[in-house]
Amino acid sequence: MWTLLALIFATLSPASATVDASKLTLSTPASIVELDSGKMKGDLSRLAWSADARQLYLQTIQRDRGGNVKSVHHYVLALDGKPPKGVDVEPPWSTAYWSWKSTQAAPGLPAFKIDIEQQQKRMSGASIPMGGDLARGGVDAGGSAGGAATGFGTGDALSAAVQSQMVNVFTLKLKGEVVGEFVNAPAMPGLTFGWAPAGTGLIAFVDKDGRVVIMDDQGHKQEIASSKSALLPAWTDDGKRLAYLEKTGKNKAVLKIVDVTRPE
Repeated sequence: MWTLLALIFATLSPASATVDASKLTLSTPASIVELDSGKMKGDLSRLAWSADARQLYLQTIQRDRGGNVKSVHHYVLALDGKPPKGVDVEPPWSTAYWSWKSTQAAPGLPAFKIDIEQQQKRMSGASIPMGGDLARGGVDAGGSAGGAATGFGTGDALSAAVQSQMVNVFTLKLKGEVVGEFVNAPAMPGLTFGWAPAGTGLIAFVDKDGRVVIMDDQGHKQEIASSKSALLPAWTDDGKRLAYLEKTGKNKAVLKIVDVTRPE
């Protein structure tokens, strides 16, 4: 597991200047198209921009009962509001994009690096995500993390304690911020965060409340105020736009895009 993460999280060469996240000007998120992950056969797992920022690649995966990936599906969409179009394989431009979008360190800034923690925690049956899903990042539209959770009423404290169990937790941290947390599931780099291109020193990540937050290498932050139930934040190659998916129901999500303007 750790060897695989180390390979995925390879660092790149040093960069020069960085951007103050708190001084960015962000547009109101624009809704582009609604997605139905039921029709798209699986869980949303990858969002990538083409180099010319005219297309996006979407990937979904289906898992077996043991949590292993049994099938992968590929889609490409334009920005005209039309549904995604199925394709046979992931485009080469998406593979290249993902190689820097989801690494452990910021492109060109190896010191700005995500720490990976693995530990076991005791969690009650009420707080363990269904099916080994995420505990932070990618929350569903109802606000429960990673799936439906069983609620306990008054007098059920003992029952909850009895149902508690030890779970494996992978936590991704950057400058004291949790940028991803995975319970009883392998960490998926890029699902809850996305690096901006080299030279910016920026990252967009989904916080514990499902909101998209932009942070720089000095720890300055800015939240996309109306964002919620988000996952897969993805910057264009020029860092001028940020896309993410907002879950609106069990199998529904909306592609949103924010224009990002840097200070002069």
